[in-house]
Amino acid sequence: MNVQIMVTINGSNKVDLVKVLSEKTHALDGKWLNSKISHIDDYFAGLIKIEISPEHVEELINEFKALGINVEAAELDLVSQQHTTHLNLNIDAKDRPGLVSEISQVLSENSIKIENMECHRLGAADIGAVFTSQFKIAVSDNFNKEQLINSLQEIASDLFIDLRDQS
Repeated sequence: MNVQIMVTINGSNKVDLVKVLSEKTHALDGKWLNSKISHIDDYFAGLIKIEISPEHVEELINEFKALGINVEAAELDLVSQQHTTHLNLNIDAKDRPGLVSEISQVLSENSIKIENMECHRLGAADIGAVFTSQFKIAVSDNFNKEQLINSLQEIASDLFIDLRDQS
């Protein structure tokens, strides 16, 4: 019986890296179930969920490490997932120190799981630096949308909040 592993990779970006990683996985009869790879400047980071036979796990990880990238892997428990709703949360505001910390604190206090987060700092001539962010979040069935919005608005009066279902 195959196992599922979550592989975390990062390092300097190389041409055809994704192609090489997928070829090495396929050569050992593994399958990519899900992946997320991002680049900032010439640096990349990624998560790859792979199904593979247990006897090939160590060989695959060693093949990945031989490419000169940082690699970590963990075997996943095959646990049934609880029902969650997936939402998009966009927040824009005048930038200031600690904003990401305060937003993540509110999300944590509301038992919200952050699935993906992208934050950017943009220069605006008239008002200075602007913080813009996009979160993909997972919420439980008893989630209270109004409570979350009210809690976020307590952070600062200039937050623009957009919360909607993922489409």
